[in-house]
Amino acid sequence: MEYPSKLEIEIARGVCTASCPMCSIDQTKYNKSVMNFDKFKAIVDSFGSSIEKIKHVNLVGLGEVLVDVRLNKKIEYLKSKKVEHVSFPSNASLLKPTVSTKILEAGCNEIIIGIDSMNKKIFEKVRRDLIYEEVLENTLSHIKVRDEGDYKSKVMIRMIINEDNKHEWDSYVEYWKEKLNFDKGDMILYFPEHNWSDHDYPNADGSPKIIEKDVRCEYIYDRLCLDAHGNVKFCCIDINATFFGGIGNVLFQDPIEIFNSNYFVNSRKLMDEGKINDIKPCSTCDVPVQRSQRGFHKNQEIDVPQ
Repeated sequence: MEYPSKLEIEIARGVCTASCPMCSIDQTKYNKSVMNFDKFKAIVDSFGSSIEKIKHVNLVGLGEVLVDVRLNKKIEYLKSKKVEHVSFPSNASLLKPTVSTKILEAGCNEIIIGIDSMNKKIFEKVRRDLIYEEVLENTLSHIKVRDEGDYKSKVMIRMIINEDNKHEWDSYVEYWKEKLNFDKGDMILYFPEHNWSDHDYPNADGSPKIIEKDVRCEYIYDRLCLDAHGNVKFCCIDINATFFGGIGNVLFQDPIEIFNSNYFVNSRKLMDEGKINDIKPCSTCDVPVQRSQRGFHKNQEIDVPQ
């Protein structure tokens, strides 16, 4: 019996303060929602004693996590279950000092903040509907709250690389290395823009194409990804939990049995044999290729689930 060491839970689905061209949020086909606490608790509790094997929970999906006013309560609940590491990505548009204090007090171990350029024009072209100055102010304020309270929480500043900002990396690092605290584990990251397999999105370049590769994609080996309704996604790219016609729902089935179902076992076997492209949704996905190109600063490796 295999157990995931990581868990991704989508607590905000289809609800965001930004509209980014590299995102597939408009393809969320049903029940856009912010997960209520009772459902969150039921999802966590569905793991029973197996929750002890989950070392890292990332509250991530297609939505802005900070729209959830009960985020701190959900972090607290995960901590009550002895989850070592709780993280989430954010565009920082709602990251006011009071919010920072709440999530840090709750035990948040890591926040991944997407700032794709230090140039206002480029930033607002990518993070549409956001205001550059507000996001920067919120981010710097969060770092200040974290440092003044001496919270053991990492700040990851991440750039999604595209044609407009690819020349910025060196100056980006120069700016952020003076703001972050590497002794706390802070990092400066980049990740090349990826596609969404067979899903449409504004930056899509025509119809899905086969991406030649023979790699393993670690996303189906070490983690279980859940949408806001408890449906199991094959991976983070399975945004509507529809790959293979649907895999299961942890509110009605044992999540560990799902993790060991033929959907995953057979797919891992194909990947081990170098036949990842025999898995239909994987054949047009470039995430396994792009993942290996993820950058990091200070020569330290860190897992930041996308």
